[in-house]
Amino acid sequence: MKKLRILHVIGGGEYGGAEQHILNLLSAFPKEKVEAAVVCFYDSAFAEQLRKAGIQVITLDQYGRFDLRLFSGLKRTFFDYKPDIIHTHGVKANFFSRIAARGICQALLTTVHSNLRFDYVNPLAYTIVSLMERSTRPWNSHHIAVSGALGEILQKDGIPARSISVIYNGLDIEPFRRTEDQGQQRASLHAEWGITDDEYVFGCVARLVPVKGLSYLLEAFSNFRQDEAASEKKYRLVLVGDGPEREPLQQLARSLQIEQHVTFAGFRRDIPACLHAFDAFVHSSIYEGLGYTIIEAMAAGVPVAATNVGGVKEFVKPNSTGLLVEPANSELLAQAMKRLAFDPQLCEKMTQEALRLVENTFTIEQMAEKTLALYHQLTT
Repeated sequence: MKKLRILHVIGGGEYGGAEQHILNLLSAFPKEKVEAAVVCFYDSAFAEQLRKAGIQVITLDQYGRFDLRLFSGLKRTFFDYKPDIIHTHGVKANFFSRIAARGICQALLTTVHSNLRFDYVNPLAYTIVSLMERSTRPWNSHHIAVSGALGEILQKDGIPARSISVIYNGLDIEPFRRTEDQGQQRASLHAEWGITDDEYVFGCVARLVPVKGLSYLLEAFSNFRQDEAASEKKYRLVLVGDGPEREPLQQLARSLQIEQHVTFAGFRRDIPACLHAFDAFVHSSIYEGLGYTIIEAMAAGVPVAATNVGGVKEFVKPNSTGLLVEPANSELLAQAMKRLAFDPQLCEKMTQEALRLVENTFTIEQMAEKTLALYHQLTT
């Protein structure tokens, strides 16, 4: 098989699951089989991480957010790079690339990471992005859905099943495994966050945006702390991540009178260390395409409670690999937190089964192998 030239396109203004997905995927491809580069519309933290990993980055940050000259800039980039496949991520990258790439490459591929209805809560914004997405989908050769749930949504939108492949996101498990220096890292982060040795730590890693349902998590933590059984010990909630909801969430914590027990840790890159500093991981999203941070928590050996949304139910099996609750329900979430805190035998069982699931299903190697097989299918 010939060496393939692949060009990924993404906005790149954030550093979330889609960005980490690209970094993992391109780092795992065999260099003798794939030559890959990434086009980013912003020269930000993600572009910096790609360069550090030795991955070629082409930035188009000279264009404004709604600058139509991006079409010509992309078209020139595509002509210069001469890719066999253009692989896009996100509405803006999908829309501009599908128009600019016509007649240039052998195949145009999109990975769908999330459900637009929950990404854009404003009705007008959702109408616009839906029109952008659906009007250009016919020019795509194929779609990758990162979960079966997203694959079903694509089919309901009229995309034939034969044009959809479900390929789970994979992660490098090694940085998440428990090590001898874990205790030192945990102590260091606890000291940084002002957590005492006698506190039990609930944690969450998420962008601070409405779809993550973090207001329900704060309410659940408040409810949990009011439980009579919880009064015998100290508890802390740590939110790792940043975003436009930070100030409203901090105000909510104040109004619930739990401000001194909640730590907003901000955006961090040492996620494995953060997860090892948690005693339990609590996920509260209203919707998730897959739920990448839950998989990371499982790989880190942290017991999980998660909301039954999107692709989450495909790997969080109740009382087996984690606890599953219905979304937007702080009372149910508080009950799950109580089980995590007070049932160590269940937690040990779930963490062992969850780690086995991650090792068997969510590795970077499996993701890269399946994606490369699809690339060859699309170019032969």
